[in-house]
Amino acid sequence: MKRTKQKLLNGCMAVAVALSATLTPVVANAATPDVLNAVTRIGGYDQYATAALMAQKGWAGTSDSVVLSAGMTYSLVDALAAGPLAAKLKAPILLTDNGQTLNASAKAELLRLKPKKVYITSGTAVIKQSVLNEIIAMGITPVQLGGYDQYETSVNIAKEMANQGVNISKVVIAAGWLSPSDALSVAPIAAAQGMPILTTTQGQLPASVKTYLDSINDKVTDSYVVGGTAVVSDAVKGQLKGNVKRYSGLSKYDTNVQILKGFARQYKNDKVYVANGETLVDALAVVPLAAASGSPVVLVNQQLDNVTKDFVKLNLSTNDMVAVGGEFVVPSAGMNALTSAVSYSTDDETVGSIDKTTPAVLTDNVLLTGDNITLQNAKANYSVYVKGDNITLNNLTVSGTVFVDPGEKGTATLDGVTAANIVILSGASDSIHIKNTTAGVLTVDSDSNVRVEASGTTTIDNTVVRTYAILDANGGSMGTVTITSAPGQDPVVELRGTFTEPVVVESQVTLKAAEDAVVPSVVINTENIDQKVTLEGSFKAVEVQSQGKLVLADNTVVETMKTTAKVDITIPSSSSIGKLQSGSTGTVVSGGGKVNGENTTSTPSTPPKTPSTGGSGGSGGSGDTTSTEIVEFSILDGADDGIADDTVNGTSGSADLTGLANTQMVGAIDITASPADSTLELTSLVSPGTGTVSFSNKSFSLSNPITMSDLLPAIKNGDVSLGTLRDLFGSSVTFRGTLSKSGYSDSSVNLTLNLSSSVTPPNNEWTTMTVNESTRVITATIKSGKGSTKLSTMGINNLVVNSFGVLPVSVKPDGGDWNDPTTTTGKAEIKADIETLVGTTWANATLGQLVNKKILFKDQNNNTWTINFK
Repeated sequence: MKRTKQKLLNGCMAVAVALSATLTPVVANAATPDVLNAVTRIGGYDQYATAALMAQKGWAGTSDSVVLSAGMTYSLVDALAAGPLAAKLKAPILLTDNGQTLNASAKAELLRLKPKKVYITSGTAVIKQSVLNEIIAMGITPVQLGGYDQYETSVNIAKEMANQGVNISKVVIAAGWLSPSDALSVAPIAAAQGMPILTTTQGQLPASVKTYLDSINDKVTDSYVVGGTAVVSDAVKGQLKGNVKRYSGLSKYDTNVQILKGFARQYKNDKVYVANGETLVDALAVVPLAAASGSPVVLVNQQLDNVTKDFVKLNLSTNDMVAVGGEFVVPSAGMNALTSAVSYSTDDETVGSIDKTTPAVLTDNVLLTGDNITLQNAKANYSVYVKGDNITLNNLTVSGTVFVDPGEKGTATLDGVTAANIVILSGASDSIHIKNTTAGVLTVDSDSNVRVEASGTTTIDNTVVRTYAILDANGGSMGTVTITSAPGQDPVVELRGTFTEPVVVESQVTLKAAEDAVVPSVVINTENIDQKVTLEGSFKAVEVQSQGKLVLADNTVVETMKTTAKVDITIPSSSSIGKLQSGSTGTVVSGGGKVNGENTTSTPSTPPKTPSTGGSGGSGGSGDTTSTEIVEFSILDGADDGIADDTVNGTSGSADLTGLANTQMVGAIDITASPADSTLELTSLVSPGTGTVSFSNKSFSLSNPITMSDLLPAIKNGDVSLGTLRDLFGSSVTFRGTLSKSGYSDSSVNLTLNLSSSVTPPNNEWTTMTVNESTRVITATIKSGKGSTKLSTMGINNLVVNSFGVLPVSVKPDGGDWNDPTTTTGKAEIKADIETLVGTTWANATLGQLVNKKILFKDQNNNTWTINFK
């Protein structure tokens, strides 16, 4: 059924405007905008009634559980951490006052919902014992979570989350009474991801919080601090475990924006809740409702903040916005400013400019609701919404996001589009065609099994898939593909075409490789051990970095697999893993399929040993050899095939790679020693590009090839191109170390990779660099004509490797945080920090905007360097 059309103007005026748009360069603006009829409001006469209305909105029937919090402003801190627990319980949050009886709105909802338990987030000094008695008299069991203070209350809530089955590996640390808005900004995201919110004082972790964190120390992989140092000090941040990241802004509203930027991959983009950032009680009650749909909560004041307005219009879908609270707390004027748009609704029309050199300027959001519309030769200052069927965007620059939502049977074509983001919300199984397009992030978040095709010169930095999807890299690049999903979901993602970057799996999913698909690398790093990943098809290389379950579907072939954590792998009889390296991780295999050339058993057991890759040479381990020695030395590509001519003379080896193209991938070094089970301890590497770099505790058993990820800490997702090695090292690199075996004399060995016939200085097509070794300062002078180069066309890898002349293990744009440039998350964080540094989006940022700015990085020896752009 065709969607209802919104008319821009009536009668002849509409015809005149439409004709002028097709015949001449035009400027469309919001002087007389359409306001989208997509704003709904959940608001009662007070906060207690509003919370009750939210419960009715999200829980039409009964609910086994309810969370009850105090609704007075002064006691709000007790309930800050309630959202994630409510989400786990799938329970609404009701509010009551400090009277001797239940608030009337809360009591009416309890009678309607008929819960078995009510979880209470304040002690009896706030929610009176008489209220608890009233709840008991209703046949409901109260569960008291209130602690001695707000900090202990947050710990009690976290413990109850664990009691309810949440596997806690990530935590949020927020200020309590100093800045409650920060905790509420992150609450819907924390709730959807099962992360507890722990409150703290500014200067030190409260004893109850520290004791709790110490008790889960070995499980915590990530810690998030919300709020600046004025509310959560660096001393507190320094006590946290795992990867630690701070999100903060210049105000509570800016902090809300920074949190939403940082966690952009963790929420869906089809519904947005808007709540008042001063009263906050409405925002508290909406948390479980927002978490249930994976939606963000935007905080506003009565006067809409410009930072918030621009962020929402550039990044979030305003097609379905919910105002939380009455007109006084969330005024309609602000909602109208967020949702305003210029609307085109006439079928079969062409809008924009007829002149490619003079694009039409669209100064507000653009809404396309008619079918068969073409929007061409235009520049949109905010976002574009594709809501009609068979819409084409041609030669279009979008400062914000292109939202593609043509319906489950609809299609759309993007040709020659440059945008910060593209979000696919719906489409048919052969529907979304992206041609000759550049975007920072492509997100697929569709309820239908949509096919997204990238062709021509399409270049996308990162693709994030949260739902069922078919990705077809038909000549275009989709960058690093990250597959994630909401807890409890199990999407199927099919890959077609040729992928050049790793595919990263972060949650439970079935990943299918079509018959003709080229997938060089799959990295599995799921959020928790309960998530299962299923692989179907043929895969060259798979690395599993997280504990969990991996299942191969029938007729699935994995050429090589490496596990760095304990994994339970099921291989059916028709499937196989050609070469599995599991080390001492405790990985087990079962199912009857083949691993390392041998059949597995029906019960989980240790994998068969990796087949030998070569003879031991000489007398091997017979005892006649008094010194260890190298027998064979090979350089392997990602498929474990030899790619170079190698020469060995016992204690040294060299490989000639000079005749190979920069695109050649290098996966591992395979060394055969005598005796065969010798240990190689690398002590240093030497190259023209890096000088001498010393190692410590870098030992390798030679029973398996040494991967580039093992050899160089900064390469974590598989293979590395020969071009990157040449940029990094220059003409050659020599690895030095000691070969040892009990009962044999140690040997000093040298392994040299000859990379090119000449030394390449640490310069590139974009900058000329001057290096001060003593101060570790690099001056990068941007070459003439290169200042307009988009950073998005360079990519993070090229930016850091070619600018620094070294492969950093950590990067920090000035004012940002340290992040790993080789991981998907790290790249995203670096991009966000660079956006803040230059004051624009990654898609629009240019090399010239880095002039007079600096980026810091750490090398392999943890030395800090500074690069100044000139």
